[in-house]
Amino acid sequence: MDAKRLEKNFKLLYESPNNVPAPYHLEAVFAFSDFFSENPNVSVAIQYVDRDDFSKEELMAEGLSLEDTFHWNGPLPLVWRDRLRDSFLRYKSGSSDPRDEEPFVILESSDTSTSKPNMLDAEETLIQEFMQALFEYEGKEMTLFLGFQFADEEGEWQRIDGELSFYNLNFNYITGPDTPVRMVNDWDALQALMSLLFIGEFHFDKGKEELKQMRNFAVMPGDGKWYVAGDSWRKPSGNHFYFDQIEDSLRTLFTL
Repeated sequence: MDAKRLEKNFKLLYESPNNVPAPYHLEAVFAFSDFFSENPNVSVAIQYVDRDDFSKEELMAEGLSLEDTFHWNGPLPLVWRDRLRDSFLRYKSGSSDPRDEEPFVILESSDTSTSKPNMLDAEETLIQEFMQALFEYEGKEMTLFLGFQFADEEGEWQRIDGELSFYNLNFNYITGPDTPVRMVNDWDALQALMSLLFIGEFHFDKGKEELKQMRNFAVMPGDGKWYVAGDSWRKPSGNHFYFDQIEDSLRTLFTL
């Protein structure tokens, strides 16, 4: 897409796939202005659809907000502007007619002409992460607190504790009490680690609030409990190299 179409005010329209039922189904409008300036702005309106049939207790049981709308207007972080820009520039002219399992995604320029993404799945993931970033900024969602204990390439055991921020697109962590805060801002590598990590099987009833053994390969995947590889944390069926892949990713990301 021609970058000039992003120079004036424009909108990104999103709706969950038709086969995503309430109370999860939503519609969203993102209105961007001054996109290429040093002070880009975004106005957001999110509406959850057909939640009237669900009680407060049912929504809370699913870990969902009781509010069915979300409105926000404010500065667009430059890290997010750059990430969205790279995606928007790959859009092509046209309208959207998604199948039931596909999201509706359209970029509407100031002249009302429309463009659509080449890869809907990837774009939906990006939009969901952007919404997560805004919820995090507004305090609707907490940053994801993660922990990793693993042996480095020298065989020395390391423990990492930190927060994954969707708003800042980074992971800030410490390696022990009173140690300086370090940062990883390779978001693609962090995404790849998370995608791999969460296909594992975590047995909540066997998780521990604290690790007693300092020589166990273990993770804390954001729920406040530690899971030990081969015990409370199991590899997905058929993926025999799962734990090796996780360890390799950790050693690459956290070279101390």
